Amino acid sequence: MPPAATSGRYSNLCYDSSTMPTAAVPTDLQPYFEKGIQAYTQGSYEYAADLFTFVVTHAPDATEARRYLRLAIQKHGHQHPPSALSQAGIALLTLPVRWWAILAQLGGNLRQAISLYEWLLRLSPRSRSLLMRLALTLTHSGLDDAAQQTYEELLAVDPNHLGALRKFARLAMKRGQDAQARRCFERVLHLHAGDLEAQQSLRNLDALGTIKKGFAT
Repeated sequence: MPPAATSGRYSNLCYDSSTMPTAAVPTDLQPYFEKGIQAYTQGSYEYAADLFTFVVTHAPDATEARRYLRLAIQKHGHQHPPSALSQAGIALLTLPVRWWAILAQLGGNLRQAISLYEWLLRLSPRSRSLLMRLALTLTHSGLDDAAQQTYEELLAVDPNHLGALRKFARLAMKRGQDAQARRCFERVLHLHAGDLEAQQSLRNLDALGTIKKGFAT
């Protein structure tokens, strides 16, 4: 059994990470995932990140590998924290790659866009804009498990990100995860009182709950 992929930073948000779907790693990629787990457990976070990156590149919806990838990157960053100057340099040097990823996304080359965003996130793992773009691209690719997990990661960085809250709530409603959707829309209303979409969605959830109770009795 791999160690629990949690970091204690997912509390008090609109989602419950214990109910998040976990897509299995394909059999042919399982050896790379297991080697990544071993490297992660031994503290070789950079090597672990390389292995998990290989897995998610070939299986973008392998959410457990994606979660470990993020954790390995974070732990490596804690071991070797970049200076403010190096962060500024990375942002400048990777600007062409960001545009390349955006163009790939807009042009419908979603697999390439996902790979580029993943690469960029290894350099800037807490980038709100990159996490948001990756989540949107995953959604457009039909990879809802991975998209939902990426919104989770973004909300862990910024619990008040309205765009991520809305997208997460819509995706949760689509997937029948009414409790998560409700918490997200309530959070939106707390941050932006009078939000019409959140108000209407909560009314819809109330009506849906009433219908479900009727069927249950």
